[in-house]
Amino acid sequence: MFKSFIRLRAEKERQIFIRNCTGFDTPRLAEEVFPAECRAEMDIQYNNGKHPLKLDIYTPFGCTGAKECFILIHGGAFVYGFKKLDQNFGMHLAIKAGIPVVNVDYTLMPESDLTQIINEIFHAMNFVYSRYGFRKFHTVGDSAGGYLAYIVAVAARSRHVSHGLWVFEKLNGTVESANMVCGGIRNTTKRFPGYYFERVTDSNDRQQRLPDYAYDLNLLAERDTDLRVCMITGEEDFLREQNKEFKEHFDNALFYDAKNEGDLKMFHVFPIAHPEWPQSQKAIALIAENAVGRR
Repeated sequence: MFKSFIRLRAEKERQIFIRNCTGFDTPRLAEEVFPAECRAEMDIQYNNGKHPLKLDIYTPFGCTGAKECFILIHGGAFVYGFKKLDQNFGMHLAIKAGIPVVNVDYTLMPESDLTQIINEIFHAMNFVYSRYGFRKFHTVGDSAGGYLAYIVAVAARSRHVSHGLWVFEKLNGTVESANMVCGGIRNTTKRFPGYYFERVTDSNDRQQRLPDYAYDLNLLAERDTDLRVCMITGEEDFLREQNKEFKEHFDNALFYDAKNEGDLKMFHVFPIAHPEWPQSQKAIALIAENAVGRR
């Protein structure tokens, strides 16, 4: 009975969250104007199967033969979203950093779990390694995508962590930096969205129990002190305190806590929704610096 109540509550929260996000994103996407200084290759299929997965590549003009790229991972509490949400931000980032940005889709929960999503992102990186010759990766994402950007980066650099997450695809290439835009840090097994992290069988038993650090990145932060980390938050970000707490684990992290300015409110994932804002441009510049300016 208790497990049924938890499942019902999580599902109700999931549906409300999707409705709220759709109401915000639909008019935003209709009004977006993309920058003209980069080339976009759209809807490249990187994963076959029942539900094929696709990615976009945004390459700034003048960039040829690149051997490194960003892997851009959209947010949406793991249960909502698609790569189009981050296209404008990704194109701005490609132009600022001078390297391609690979914007990936992944299978949303509850049709997937955390292990499957990380495996899919690994597969996307191996795909662009083989087809485009990208050898160095910089993960970047917003909200849940920020969580994924960090945990994917650490898992890619640590076989112990990847196996702990039940991720067994060997990554070709190396991950050099992780960049989190208003990233999620802490979740719980008994609430949305953490409830969906592990696969639930018909008998309602948990499979492939994940390590504690899957639910609290603070427990993972000291595993890789050489990973270059950049964190972005803002005055109205509901995850601001979590991001400030997470920053304390890193001596050399780049950190930007954007302040409100007049009508410009630094709400959750503001650089994704408004990459043209001055504060967003500063955030994008900091991410670019973390990836290509701190080697």
